[in-house]
Amino acid sequence: MEPPFFWYHRHEISDLSGMRMTLTACLALGALFCSGQAAPILMDGLFDDWTSTQTLADPPAAEAGIDVLQLWVTNDADYLYVSVEFDTELDLTDNLVAHNLFLYIDADMDASTGWNPQADFGSELGINFNDLFAYYDVVPATTVNFSDIGFHPAPTVTSNRFEMAIRRDAVPDGVNPLFPENTIRLMVRETLGGDQIPNAGTFFEYTFDDTVLPTPSPIGLEAPTGNNFRVCAYNVLANGLVNASRQQAFERICSAIDAEVFLFSECGSTSTTQVKSLLDSWLPTGTAAGWYTIKDEDLITASIWPILDSWPSIDSQFPVLLDIDPALGVPTVVINCHLACCANDAGRQEEVDEMMAWMEDAKTPGGAVDLDLNTPIIYGGDLNLVGYAQQLTTLLTGEIVDTGTFGTASPPDWDDSPWTDVVPRHTDANLTYTWRDDGDGYPPGRLDFMIYSDAVLNLEQGYVIQTEGMPAERLTPYGLLSSDTGTASDHFPVVGDFSQVGLTDSDTDGLPDINDNCPDIPNPDQADWNANGTGDVCEDSDGDGLLDSEELLTYGTDPGNMDTDGDGLTDGLEAEAGTTDPNLSDTNSNGCPDGLEALEQCGPGCEGDLDADGIIGTGDLLSLLGAFGNTCD
Repeated sequence: MEPPFFWYHRHEISDLSGMRMTLTACLALGALFCSGQAAPILMDGLFDDWTSTQTLADPPAAEAGIDVLQLWVTNDADYLYVSVEFDTELDLTDNLVAHNLFLYIDADMDASTGWNPQADFGSELGINFNDLFAYYDVVPATTVNFSDIGFHPAPTVTSNRFEMAIRRDAVPDGVNPLFPENTIRLMVRETLGGDQIPNAGTFFEYTFDDTVLPTPSPIGLEAPTGNNFRVCAYNVLANGLVNASRQQAFERICSAIDAEVFLFSECGSTSTTQVKSLLDSWLPTGTAAGWYTIKDEDLITASIWPILDSWPSIDSQFPVLLDIDPALGVPTVVINCHLACCANDAGRQEEVDEMMAWMEDAKTPGGAVDLDLNTPIIYGGDLNLVGYAQQLTTLLTGEIVDTGTFGTASPPDWDDSPWTDVVPRHTDANLTYTWRDDGDGYPPGRLDFMIYSDAVLNLEQGYVIQTEGMPAERLTPYGLLSSDTGTASDHFPVVGDFSQVGLTDSDTDGLPDINDNCPDIPNPDQADWNANGTGDVCEDSDGDGLLDSEELLTYGTDPGNMDTDGDGLTDGLEAEAGTTDPNLSDTNSNGCPDGLEALEQCGPGCEGDLDADGIIGTGDLLSLLGAFGNTCD
């Protein structure tokens, strides 16, 4: 007979070993029982959407190994979601920090079935994170791959907290459904140190909540309206663009994305000529030049706009300066990347350290690389982030690890703040992974990124395409097949739509403010005689009171010389008075320079006419009396 249970909002209990535990749920004799609370979880490794979910907390203790601190559980119609917090940062599916973690689920609430990690707990599913498989202890017992249970964890790098999703409709062995009952028991155990949650002798029970939640709003593949441009980062897997068996899938995918810039990686044996020919066929630009392409290592960058400059000296990362349409803003740097793979954490860290050193140089005038102030920057590609989280931290914040080799760097954005990670989700699901290979032991993960300088760029839209997760009515309008992304590559395309900050045209001269050298006064010709970045119509370079454009176009004077004719009167004073010519030092040709004549320094005129009005009168007398008694040198 089941013991009665009693509801509590936050009830503190002592388990059988005396350890205090806090549960946001309820209590039964020896069992911690949660009536489920469905929640829409975005699997992005950020955890800001777990605040209202059921939680079991185990206060920190002096454990011999890793201390398991907290467990969260929730669900939606498709997934069981579990989140776990530890006292130590570790890599969930690698042994960078020694651990041996298991998640056990008693899926039928029958202790007599499955495997018994402790008394009265019969585990049907035992996920072995370190060894990349799961025990499925039904009859007959077997082991299954992560793909067989629809297992997706996040993040893929070191952290002290993880979230994971498991498909509710999974049939791991093809016969026995994973979740035959509506209530389950869960346990997380770390066997090296021996800690577990809930503690030995107690049980955490969770009942699925089948409340219907809003489904994720589908993201249209079209670019947003307005002054924005699209960048797509895509690892095409072993020269996939020129692989005949995969090329048609790539054609449909690239055509549906219709980006202005593609950052392709794994193109080691693919030429720029081949990529240009494909894109000219798939996505004609309507211009004589067609697509522009450039290559470094296995990275090919393709753009509908001309390439102004490039810097191929950085390992696994290739910055290129694009001359984008002036209506969209100023020339923009895109950085194509494909960082070192797999267990090569040291190599990845060296690469991102080098990137931040390059960026510091580019922001500092007088170095080997000088970018114009506020040049927009987009960094995208396959980062292979499967080890230490420091590599992403370095990219976002500029925190270089090997300062002895690369020096120090400030945060990489132009306002000395970090760059921003797009963190795009799938077009039709609350998932963010960008790599998946069900034949590989590792679960799907977010390996491909797009990062940008948000001081000068706005993110209008971002998404990941996995056609296998899109319904037919969503695929058909874009000419896509359900199998396309899986056929093309083990990576999915990452798309970002950006607009440049300041694209308003305040003076309505046809140029956005960010690209206008005088944003408040119309000057479509952008005349700038001294090339200092400020338009002639809004600058008085020599401080003579005349705008440079007035000097050049109206008066014919020198905008860099406040007294063009050298007569002692500024050009602006002469122009305002209108009695002398700012280009002639002696306007009336009487032999006396205009400046001296204005000061009456060229000999007597009419003696006694002190105010030079042609009449000797009261004004002259008053001037004389006012000066009476002065000493003349």
